[in-house]
Amino acid sequence: MIKSCVKSVAKKIGIDTHKIFFDIFERNAKNVMKKKCSRIDISIKNLLQAENERFHYGDVVILEKASEYALTSFTLDRIEFIRKNLSLKDDDFIADLGDSNGIFLRSCQKEGISVNISDPAVISLHGRGMETVKAHIEYLPFKDNSIHTTFLFETLEHVPNPVLLLNEIGRVCSESVIISIPFVKRTKIHPYNYDPGRPIYQHHIFEFNREDFLTLITHTPFALESEKIARVLDENILLYDRFIFFFWDLLIEHDTFCGCFKKFYICKLSKPGKINSSQATLNTGGDREGD
Repeated sequence: MIKSCVKSVAKKIGIDTHKIFFDIFERNAKNVMKKKCSRIDISIKNLLQAENERFHYGDVVILEKASEYALTSFTLDRIEFIRKNLSLKDDDFIADLGDSNGIFLRSCQKEGISVNISDPAVISLHGRGMETVKAHIEYLPFKDNSIHTTFLFETLEHVPNPVLLLNEIGRVCSESVIISIPFVKRTKIHPYNYDPGRPIYQHHIFEFNREDFLTLITHTPFALESEKIARVLDENILLYDRFIFFFWDLLIEHDTFCGCFKKFYICKLSKPGKINSSQATLNTGGDREGD
């Protein structure tokens, strides 16, 4: 309601709000990405250069530069988190649930398997030479404790029963799962088919804030080992950006900007007896939770 009123008023006085907001989105996302790229080693640079993030998703092509920058930035965050928090032996087997391009498995330089229910994603993964299984992730076609660690990136918010999913992952995993979800201030439950222009499987159902997510995992065989807040947009880069972000937060939406989540929550959950308790601290990268 407020968003449409703002657009209406801006249109009457001749201001192109869409261009203003998306110019800031693109510049801001690019600046954050460039800062992260300046810190990565040559192996990650080579991995990214071999990857076209516009085709990160098997069934969607990213057309906006801003979204491509934000996705690349978040990809770097996840690869960095994996490398810092996951130690694998030669015979450890890993899986990426909801995988669409194989980049996270390739970053581990380990044997692994991609799992997705989407035909375009499966075709894309096969084309990249990835071992791939088409399956519903709530009912995985793997034996008990046959996988060392699974990745579950930007997938939990799409499933109708997250507890069922995490317990199924607990059945097949012997050690841990690394998860990412959107970072939100308050937990949200979206109504069915809230965006009719997009396929149902792309819709979010539950978006958990950190506190509710940690409560959720008490119903699973996992416990928190390590965590991080990854920022892909930074309201504090320029004074002008600060003003626009403040205006957006106040009148439109707190957690997203131009449809992109500003932050994401990444964590490693491990089974009892597998946790390194010294790592169980929140790495905010200078963020204050709830900003």
